[in-house]
Amino acid sequence: MTVNPADGVLLRLLAAAVNTRAPALDKALSDPEWSRVYGQAAKQGVLAVAWESVRRLPPDLLPDRGLRLQWAYGAERIVSRSKRQVREAARFAALCTAAGCRLILLKGIGLSRYYPSPLQRECGDIDILLPEGFEKGNEIARCRRMKVSGMDYKHNHICSNGVMFENHRYLTSFKGKSDIRRLERIFQDAVKGGDFVPFGEDGFHTLSPTVNALYITYHGFFHFLIEGITLRHLLDWALFVGKEQNAIDWNYFYRVCGDLGFSRFADTMNAIAVDVWGVSLTNPGVSFDRRCTDRVLADVLANKRHVSGLPVYKRRPKLVCNMLSSRWKYRQLYGRSLFGEMARSVFGLLFDEMSCCSSDLS
Repeated sequence: MTVNPADGVLLRLLAAAVNTRAPALDKALSDPEWSRVYGQAAKQGVLAVAWESVRRLPPDLLPDRGLRLQWAYGAERIVSRSKRQVREAARFAALCTAAGCRLILLKGIGLSRYYPSPLQRECGDIDILLPEGFEKGNEIARCRRMKVSGMDYKHNHICSNGVMFENHRYLTSFKGKSDIRRLERIFQDAVKGGDFVPFGEDGFHTLSPTVNALYITYHGFFHFLIEGITLRHLLDWALFVGKEQNAIDWNYFYRVCGDLGFSRFADTMNAIAVDVWGVSLTNPGVSFDRRCTDRVLADVLANKRHVSGLPVYKRRPKLVCNMLSSRWKYRQLYGRSLFGEMARSVFGLLFDEMSCCSSDLS
């Protein structure tokens, strides 16, 4: 894979950090080169993970003192925020336990446990799902005077002591999409059937490895198609699948992915896990596809398509532009027509009226 020198350094720093080995740099970098590495690490959501390798470099390869202090401060802020999020999530999990329900963590904290230093994994909102019911989470929050807002058919927001939770009713944006509706039904049936597992000592649960593999693939793929993903997403998958590869039902995983058109993206992420991050994937059920790895990695590193935080009037045109500039993704990774998918999305928004209840999936 050919990348620019600064990105190549960042990839090596991250691979060293997640494999807990000494970072190997060919030569000392100039101050501008180190500034580019730092900037890309911040954009890609891996600043603290990369710092773990930077701080272990020999003195003659270190960036200048000013950048080191800035990097260390940024990494410490991420760790402090992660600690606060974990504390608040543990408090919410305890409230759920007291109310007779359980808390499933999605993405974020649920995946950070696969990192050598979990608190270095930068998290946004805390995504949660309650098997006993979406409204149960809102009820617990209101009883504790937490702010509940942002209701839509998929989830709403709960703010507790400055920490934002996304309380999920559904795991996918299936409106107007019959195939994603089928996937949502798989997720809902799995949760109702108890296909999730506890972890840690704070009352947390997470989806079972097979269901989680499907969810991570779905979530990453659709972000990649319309908005773009970061190196953090690729690291999440690599570390998760490296640890759970023998617990995942790969036959079932690929059967569902084949039905949905996700297989090539999953196999591309597998190839990146091995080739870029150095993760060992030896389970015979795992497959690889290297035809698009260079192009996927280049798109991730370009980091040009993100729309999070933009106002609606800017976000929607940007999403359309993203889709138009991503025609190759639909053709080469999804095996579908971009314009067909756009028409289906518009149809869903206009005509798939919903009442936000379990019958929406029938």
